[in-house]
Amino acid sequence: MRKAGWIVLGTVAGLVTGCAGGPPAKQRPAGDSKPKASQKVKRELPEGMHKLGEGVTTEEGTWKLTPSALTEVTPTSRAKGLPRGWRAAKMTWTLTNKTSEIQQLLDLSPTVRYGAMGKPAAEFTDTGIDGIPDAISDDPPRVKPGGAYTLTVGVAIPADAAGEPVTITTRPSTMFGDTGDVDFFEGPFPGAAGRKDSVLHPRPAPDTRKTLAFGQWKADPQMTVDHVRPEGTAGGRATFSGELTVRNDATVADLPYTPMKKTLRVYYGDELKEADVIPSGIGAADTGFIAPQRAATHTFRFSLPKGAKAESVTVEVTDLGSAEATFEGDVTDRAS
Repeated sequence: MRKAGWIVLGTVAGLVTGCAGGPPAKQRPAGDSKPKASQKVKRELPEGMHKLGEGVTTEEGTWKLTPSALTEVTPTSRAKGLPRGWRAAKMTWTLTNKTSEIQQLLDLSPTVRYGAMGKPAAEFTDTGIDGIPDAISDDPPRVKPGGAYTLTVGVAIPADAAGEPVTITTRPSTMFGDTGDVDFFEGPFPGAAGRKDSVLHPRPAPDTRKTLAFGQWKADPQMTVDHVRPEGTAGGRATFSGELTVRNDATVADLPYTPMKKTLRVYYGDELKEADVIPSGIGAADTGFIAPQRAATHTFRFSLPKGAKAESVTVEVTDLGSAEATFEGDVTDRAS
């Protein structure tokens, strides 16, 4: 799936202005920014989400989308896009033309995430797993009236994430652009769980805390920056990566968030010297909406000027020029 995968140098997740939702159902101890692993994920889905295997009519009744459950597969030597050591599965998408006219195949533009933190899954192709065809072309696939088109796609996640929920978001598009319809599907990745299932109930820091430490959560919109660590050097500049996680606290699927609105500004030193600006921009990051009561994590990268050293950095998250949250902390090598 072309939209899922590792995020590089660019856009990070954000929230659609005006989205609202009730507070998290459960709270965690103050200062604890990680999911509570001792509690099993409830498989009941929020209103408007669908289980894998369910069909959904979309595009004003033009199409019916039916994604299958995931089936684990053993990749062949021809597999492409499969990270080393990750577990592989496949699924089919059946797109049924509900009209009496020939229809150009929709571009599903799916986004696939896994686990409580909503980290991006990987797309891969293999023998019998061709992925999603290019429906935005001069000669796209077409479907006859009442006919169906079946896609087989590959999804991969880290080996220890087996059994965790996989959340898939679709926002179909045509040659004329996005259609606007957003649908959310979820189901477990096959296999025995390699780690305890977890559910994310972040406890936001008090509003009086204007600058948050890495790992603390902003209350509104719900977000955190964490795992800022060195990666090496490039062109004489020290390079780093970090993670921005945002959570949609809405309880129904008609108030989705989109992770395409944020710009990050990174500063270093007590004088807050600007190190890097990571702007939002189409094509630089995952464009999928975030399902209700779910999170999405995006990896961002930045660098310091040549010769500059910093044991700590400050990250400001902005939306269309307006600052929404500021996080600061040490640059660390600690594991995720």
